[in-house]
Order: sequence, then C-alpha cells, then structure tokens
Amino acid sequence: MKVTSDPAMAGNIRPSSTVQANPQKPVVAPANAGPAGGSSGVVVDLRSAIQNLKPGMSYSLGEGYTPSDISMPGNDKIRNVGVANFMNAFSDWSNKLSDYWGKVSDFTKKALNTSDDEVAVLGGAANDIIRKSLAAVGVVRPDMSAILKEGGAEDPYDPSSLANARLGEVSVSRQDDGSGFSTLLSSVSFDRTANIPDNQMSIVDLDSGDASANGLLASILSGSLSSAFSSPDQSGKAGMHRYAVTNGKTGADAVVGAVLFTRGNDDADVQKAAGLYTALKSLQHS
Repeated sequence: MKVTSDPAMAGNIRPSSTVQANPQKPVVAPANAGPAGGSSGVVVDLRSAIQNLKPGMSYSLGEGYTPSDISMPGNDKIRNVGVANFMNAFSDWSNKLSDYWGKVSDFTKKALNTSDDEVAVLGGAANDIIRKSLAAVGVVRPDMSAILKEGGAEDPYDPSSLANARLGEVSVSRQDDGSGFSTLLSSVSFDRTANIPDNQMSIVDLDSGDASANGLLASILSGSLSSAFSSPDQSGKAGMHRYAVTNGKTGADAVVGAVLFTRGNDDADVQKAAGLYTALKSLQHS
C-alpha cells in the first residue's frame, strides 16, 4: 500500500494523483529539463547540478513534483553557505524525509486497513490527522536545516498550513497490474469540525430518489462539503454511488460529517468507505 500526500491542498479538496507516494531520495534537475517540468528529463547528478547553479534560475527537487522546490536567488546564497555544505545538508534531509514517508505509509496502511494492492491518497485535514497521530508517538517530519534555509532552499510542502484545514479527503484506488492505471474504489470527503457521536452515525443513500435524501443532497451542495461534488476528479467518480454520513437526521437539524463515494453499492463497499472516515475520526480524537 502506498500513501500519497498533497499538503498544498490545505482545505481545498482535490486528488493528489501527480504527487509521488513515499518520495524517494530526491535529485536536482533544471525545472525545464523535460515536458513535465523536470519530472521526465535527464537526471542530473546532484554534485554537478549544485556546482553549476546559476543565479536567477529555478530548479526542481524530487521526482514527479511539478512545483519548483529550490530557487537559486540572484545573491548566490548557496555559494555563501558553501556548495559542499549545502549538498551534504540536502542529502541528509532527503534521507530523513524518505525514512519519514516510509513510516507514514506503514502507519496509514494499518490505520485505514487497506490491502497491499491499494493506493491511499490523503488530502487536507486527513494529512494533518495522520501527521499529528504519528507525532504523538514521536515520529515527526524532519525540518529543513539552517544551512538549506540560508542557502535559499524553500519547502513548498511544509505541512504546517494544514493545521487549520477544516476539510479532509481520503481516496483508495486499486492499481491495475501492468497497465499503469488505477481504479478508484472509494473516496471520502469529511468535515473534521462535525461532532457526531459514533452511536448517532447514520448513512443516507443520496441517490435513492427519496425526498428527504434529495433535500439532504441540496443542503450538502450549498455547504462546505460541496467541494466533494465539484473537485477536478469528477471523471474518476463517474458511476460511483453517493452517500452521506449524518447524525441520524435529514432535515434542517442534520449534521453531515462526511460524503462517501463507492464503486460498488453493496453493504461491504459502503461500510469500507465509512470505515475510512471513522478511522480518521478516531485518530483525531485519540
């Protein structure tokens, strides 16, 4: 099971399909090295790349990341701290990040009870909940060293912005063998400020055609969880069944904790999607 995180999402729920799961040791390549901003260009040796950095140019750090992770400012900050010092600090930070992401992946696999052929994508508040749960047992994301900061490096995936994210998302897909494609099995968008006791949780079929379900759907579409129905991944959700997790009510008093999208509509599929929400909810309040 691989885990992908998109810290840049903050409270905006959208898939993170372009962000590499469990990032490997990064390399440095010019941002224009290939059609994908360096992700498919020729890999440049780290030592050679740093020695040949030029003021005013932007450089990409990591495989598969579109945003520029390191900028070389015009005042030549890297050379001020020393190329060898910067390179060593960068290598050390990369190794620590890789180790941290391995622990995130293992922890999330157990927390969400996903199988080895499933890929879990975390977004927004889901990211924050997982990180804080790990931090509670002493596993924290390594900070960028002073040398890297003084050398002008920036960390655009700093997760601190997620601390105030209200909405979260977790999606689970199955990787198709050999094809390179995956099938979205379930997607859950949730509001972590919704306080629904476990003994009051109820699942409403939003596609049932029932008048109360239609009214609940209209209410959701005008609220904070409406993003679940308008995010860029709607083509991947085509044909999926839609459910809401509520406090047992469907009228004006209804509290909606989450919206579930499931590929199948039998009880096992629905309960598995609901389990993703309750697992994160349990971690949040643990």
